Amino acid sequence: MSEQPSSPHGAQSLQRLGALKGLNPEEAAFAQHLRDLREDLGMSSTEIVTWLKKNEPEAAVDATRLSRFLSGANLPQPPLLPALHRLLAERGAADPERVREGWNRLYAAAQTKGPLFAREYKEQALRIALEEERVRTAQELAGLREEIAREREHRERLEGGLADVFDQPSGTPEQVRDLEEELEGVTLRIEELEDLVRQHEALLRLQRSDAERAGQALRETSAEIDVWRGNATPWTDDPEAIARAVAAFRDEGEDEQADGLLGLAARDLPVAALPELYTAFRSMNRPLEPARLSRSIGAQRKAKDIIQLTAAAVRAPSADGERPIDPPARWAQEVLVEAGSRAPVRELILLARLLGENGRIDEKRHLVQGVNSRTADRVEIATSSEFRGLLAQSKPKEPVPEGEVPKRRWFHT
Repeated sequence: MSEQPSSPHGAQSLQRLGALKGLNPEEAAFAQHLRDLREDLGMSSTEIVTWLKKNEPEAAVDATRLSRFLSGANLPQPPLLPALHRLLAERGAADPERVREGWNRLYAAAQTKGPLFAREYKEQALRIALEEERVRTAQELAGLREEIAREREHRERLEGGLADVFDQPSGTPEQVRDLEEELEGVTLRIEELEDLVRQHEALLRLQRSDAERAGQALRETSAEIDVWRGNATPWTDDPEAIARAVAAFRDEGEDEQADGLLGLAARDLPVAALPELYTAFRSMNRPLEPARLSRSIGAQRKAKDIIQLTAAAVRAPSADGERPIDPPARWAQEVLVEAGSRAPVRELILLARLLGENGRIDEKRHLVQGVNSRTADRVEIATSSEFRGLLAQSKPKEPVPEGEVPKRRWFHT
């Protein structure tokens, strides 16, 4: 059940927005929090959207998306929440406890979407908090520097006044003492301020490092979500790092994530990096991963990539132009067999043609070996000019008469 609105006009607002139905309690609680904020702001959705676009571009949304957030149909990205609270603070209704309540409700709603999404929202909230903390520290630092400038001007005036007292015959010891005491107090205050400035400068450096680490963690989490969805490239081009990540997923029993990352690497890494990934798995004593990598390459890579990958020496870019990389022994044959077994028909026929055009006609037999294991597309492949007459003729099985049990052979003849 959703909570009642906190503003006196909340009931009318909810009636206009519609009831919160079909949501779990956490989603409903956060949607209600957003509705209460909108009501207390006294602004229409269009006015809020316009203000966000002008003042909070990172949190800017259109009216349709804002409506979906208010209805609980979608969760907003974390930047929207502090932006709305800042808008409320501008209108004199700042409430730190309410800000904390909003974060707690958003995080609770995100947890219902799964652990990866909960982590993403938590890290986004941390990054926002760190950035806001950096802004406060920078503002305090600017204030300290302005105060130092004023105190230094004050000190210069006191030093000038003290010089005048010494130069004037009418100057008294009491005047000198008062000016010296005031000058000493100002000097001590300047020293305190200078110390605070140094501390704030150090704090800013630490906060910058914290924000960079939080940003990196957020990027890695977002990348893992994309990997989980199966629609992104690996978060790194380092073959050894990918090998370690795949192995870590396997060790945790996360085979779906491991297969997804391995598939993305096979599809999107530069061709020259694939032998290094193969070798990295071998050096880690993960004997199943190279075979999985070969299968994924054979199923996904373009014919031109497989031609380059299975050449005698793969060319890799270097500072001096290019350098040759020797593929692992027998790996070229393995990849070609997998391509014959799994590649799309169009790419497979093109691959066979490219082997001939590159003087590697003998290697077509590896493709044929893979094609012979196919259970689909064999007719289309067999009738192509590149494979005509090369595939094994499979004999149809003789039907067993009804009611007759086929004889078992206990030895080969």
